[in-house]
Amino acid sequence: MSQYGASGRYQGHSLANGRYQLRDLLGEGGMASVHLAYDTVLDRQVAIKTLHTELGREQSFRERFRREAQAVAKLTHTNIVSVFDTGEDSIDGSLMPYIVMEYVEGQPLRSVLDADVRQYGAMPTEKALKITSDVLAALEISHEMGLVHRDIKPGNVMMTKRNVVKVMDFGIARAMQSGVTSMTQTGMVVGTPQYLSPEQALGRGVDARSDLYSVGIMLFELLTGRLPFDADSPLAIAYAHVQEEPVAPSSINQSIPPAVDALVARALKKNPNERFPTAEAMRDECARVARTGQTGASPIIISGGPPARSGAGVGSAVFPPIDQQTPAPGPGSVQTPYQPQHTPGQFGACPLYTSPSPRDTR
Repeated sequence: MSQYGASGRYQGHSLANGRYQLRDLLGEGGMASVHLAYDTVLDRQVAIKTLHTELGREQSFRERFRREAQAVAKLTHTNIVSVFDTGEDSIDGSLMPYIVMEYVEGQPLRSVLDADVRQYGAMPTEKALKITSDVLAALEISHEMGLVHRDIKPGNVMMTKRNVVKVMDFGIARAMQSGVTSMTQTGMVVGTPQYLSPEQALGRGVDARSDLYSVGIMLFELLTGRLPFDADSPLAIAYAHVQEEPVAPSSINQSIPPAVDALVARALKKNPNERFPTAEAMRDECARVARTGQTGASPIIISGGPPARSGAGVGSAVFPPIDQQTPAPGPGSVQTPYQPQHTPGQFGACPLYTSPSPRDTR
């Protein structure tokens, strides 16, 4: 039994006229919870993401959520967590939208990275490139169907027991950012600030190249064990994405060859036109670099290497001063489907130029 199972509020309940029996609570966040469940019709375990009841009150949101889930259900690929079903049901008198997903036995990429950091200081370059290639393979399929993920990060990537990469939560950020609920409005930003593209941080329209920027941030983190931009304030992080240049990964991990530095630098270009044009193009470059056999041995972390850029120079001319009396925005989306994870400064639905209150907004 999951260590979180005993606290699952809906444990023991069922959905869809008894078809899905909710069991252990696998993960929980401000907007959603994920349970292990049993599908009584097909005799299999599934994972069910339930949106919190305040979202279920709004018909416009439920409709957008349903459409996004239907679109994601059409994605079929080894590296994508399958969506089997979607619907809404009433629990304790409250209407609750839900998504039924493939249950992945494994662990989040975050946990895999943490283990490598403990052992090596960072993830070995060859392994990081292989995982990144598989994430890009998943994005290649979604982008062909016009679906931009919007929230690529280690917490949304699972590794199975056989080390197969599985990307999840396609369409969730888009549904949250649809602007149809009282929790969102025009210019809202949904996602995790450490992985947002500059255009997302500015509240502008995004396309497939925005996901590639987030993949670049994730690859930097795998290679170095650190983020290129981090700070206590989401606004400071957003400013850094827009205005500051990241250091080369090799300035932190000396084993990283120039070709990998160049790959990361291109993915992290501020101007989308200067990034890789497609997930396929970036995946091809990952493969080309890996084929050279010059990906280095074990990571060599430079003691006291350059700090992550903090965005500390953000000024009131760019982002207005924090109003400590401003109510906190809507709580953040679930961090990982199968394991609670704290990412400092995450926000789920936050007006671009309105700071969250100092408390944690998960």
